[in-house]
Amino acid sequence: MRSVPPREPFRFAAGLLVVALLAVFPLSGCEKLDRNMYDNPAFRPQEEPVRLPPGASVPTKGLEHTPKPGTAEAAALKNPEKTTDFSLLTGKELYGIYCTPCHGESGKGDGPVAKKFVPTPADVSATGHGSHHPEGDLFAVITHGQGGMPPFRSDLTAKERWLVVAYLKTLK
Repeated sequence: MRSVPPREPFRFAAGLLVVALLAVFPLSGCEKLDRNMYDNPAFRPQEEPVRLPPGASVPTKGLEHTPKPGTAEAAALKNPEKTTDFSLLTGKELYGIYCTPCHGESGKGDGPVAKKFVPTPADVSATGHGSHHPEGDLFAVITHGQGGMPPFRSDLTAKERWLVVAYLKTLK
């Protein structure tokens, strides 16, 4: 039977330690290979990062100017959309989505949620504001909102707002 010299287990352990260190050493730098997490621009939680447009870009939003409701400039606006059966149908559909909850199907301000508002929503039918307000003023109110009514500029395009105005003129 051969006996193990006293130094042999120490050499084996030292060799194992060297191999382990050589295997771990290259992995220690892996965390910084992708610097994006370390060099990230700081912003607060739940805050949108500021994204600047590329140089010489052409803006696609924000060029529209709509006068405030009740001004002479707003009253002078004319509906650029032709009134056809399809445009009235589209206007009715948009009115049903965005306006009916407050103004009701008839436009009298008797929608399902109107009872919760003080003051109640305006009567936009032909017997109410729809009759004595010009198209441009109605368009400005839809765009900017008025009183308790929120603005719909970000929800509806200018064309869609004009289609709603055309439909409002048909309410009786």
